[in-house]
Amino acid sequence: MLKETAVTTLINVREELAQARVGRFHLCFAVLVGFIMFFDGYDLFNAAYVIPLIRRQWHPDPSTIGMMLASGIVGLSVGSVVQGLLADRIGRRKVMLIALWALTAASALLATVVDSVAGFIAVRIAMGTALGMVTPLALTCINEWAPRRNANTFATWVFQFGFSAGGICAGLAGIALTPRFGWQSMYSVGVLSALVAVAAMKWLPESVQYLALRGRQSDVLALLARARPERADLYANARVAPVPRVARAGSIGALLAPPYRRNTLVHWIAGALSLFCIHGLTGWLPSLVVAKGQGVSSAFAYGTLVMVASVFGGVAMGWLADRMRSRIRAMTIGYALAALGMASLAFALGRPVGVVLIAATGFFAFGAQAVLNNYQAMSYRTEVRSTGMGVAVGLNRIGGILGPVVVGVVASIHPEPLYTFALFAGALAIAAIVIALGRVEIGALPANGAGHDATDAAEMPDQSVARSARADMHRAHPAG
Repeated sequence: MLKETAVTTLINVREELAQARVGRFHLCFAVLVGFIMFFDGYDLFNAAYVIPLIRRQWHPDPSTIGMMLASGIVGLSVGSVVQGLLADRIGRRKVMLIALWALTAASALLATVVDSVAGFIAVRIAMGTALGMVTPLALTCINEWAPRRNANTFATWVFQFGFSAGGICAGLAGIALTPRFGWQSMYSVGVLSALVAVAAMKWLPESVQYLALRGRQSDVLALLARARPERADLYANARVAPVPRVARAGSIGALLAPPYRRNTLVHWIAGALSLFCIHGLTGWLPSLVVAKGQGVSSAFAYGTLVMVASVFGGVAMGWLADRMRSRIRAMTIGYALAALGMASLAFALGRPVGVVLIAATGFFAFGAQAVLNNYQAMSYRTEVRSTGMGVAVGLNRIGGILGPVVVGVVASIHPEPLYTFALFAGALAIAAIVIALGRVEIGALPANGAGHDATDAAEMPDQSVARSARADMHRAHPAG
């Protein structure tokens, strides 16, 4: 009698993740990351609602206010780069847990200890460093787990809904808590991020592609079985295909290598211009509204409206990118329309139509930024993805830092909002032009598609993607 031999299937990790359907594992993962992004958004934007109250208490001048608003973004730049260098070496999960606990500690200090401008700036830098680690890690994880058929919609829903909900709650907390309990109450709410940190310690999975790079086959197959239970039997007798190492893990120089250079430069520039406007607008909008003679509650309501619009903008622009099969086209449209909204606000802030324009500007600016986040993550392969995201977010935050600072200088020279919104409109128009120059997203392609040259990976015919997937499966072979 012939002795039966087990057949071992060779598994392509990227294709297994890309071809998955959204199931229980994806939904639970989405909820957890959504809560992580909730506190990311809450802690990032609550300074805008704290500043008008601190202004009455400590009386800082406009330039100092700009520094206070920018301090957290300075930390964002540091944290973004640091997490990239760490995560590609020690894993996404470990770095995320460090960041979440650091975020909780910073909120506790601001709620109980800080009583001066210098102390506020110092702790906000520390908080920003933690936030700078959270954002690119979350984006990397979301995009690695997102199924290909609805990658943009899934990623923007998870990221943008949680992030924007946090920003909205920052405004609501400012309206509901600060009149009675003071500005410190904003950060007392932030301490609740400890609950999310505990949940992440228990349920946050490590990146499957990171595990594959480290040769941890049993861990990879176990996670794939959780994500795709209908293929659990197949994974029981499977072997993970080696992931090609096209660059040293964590190598910053690799980001400017020929396969990545063009997209790297495009999203560094466009992202910096985008965050220049987003952080400049969200940081200064309540103060600009107050300067127009409206009350603090009205100013907070304007800020909350921007964040509400950003939720719908992120989801809608993600849907548009999937519908058009092009992130680049969706972002170009979004930034162009946001520029038009900013130009109109130069003349309409304080008028009834200004409310509509504020909502429209938040919708398109945040929506385009949400798609850019996914575009950045999928511009790199696994071995440099955290580094690519970290450096991109870090450099983009330079624009975010300059936004509040430059607006502070402009407000000192020309208090009229006309000049501020004209500046934002010009920056967004340039971002639309730059992003249109983007091309193939290497990380969105199957492993054998790294050499393709196209305007946008999302524009590649479905048949070519399917052929690449089938070719990967045909390379499977039996083992004795």
